Amino acid sequence: MIPALLGIVLAGLGLWILQPLRLPRRLAAPGSVDDVRWKELVDAKHAVYRSILDLEFDRSVGKVAEEDYGILLHQHQTEALALLHEMDALVSAADGGSRPDGSASAVGPEETLEAEIAAARERLRPTT
Repeated sequence: MIPALLGIVLAGLGLWILQPLRLPRRLAAPGSVDDVRWKELVDAKHAVYRSILDLEFDRSVGKVAEEDYGILLHQHQTEALALLHEMDALVSAADGGSRPDGSASAVGPEETLEAEIAAARERLRPTT
């Protein structure tokens, strides 16, 4: 009697433990896929902006030749513009049309790129 009862309890416990494996996985809550992608894009954009600022610094101290600077700057700007275009597409695809971080973009990606890099330069400029 006790071994049968113990067997039933263990079988029930085993089914309870294995239940999450039988259910379909949901990694993100519904509607949050855009938020996750938005955060990935923002992080990638900041990394590219930082690369542009590092490149400008390297040129100013003579570590990068002018020809190389032009090529690398163009590559970084192209990457940043692609990210901004993808961010705009994500906003356009959203129902509300507003960015997940609450900001709005009334200008094109090229103007946004220039304005955000200028703002990053100002933040990094040493105060006297």
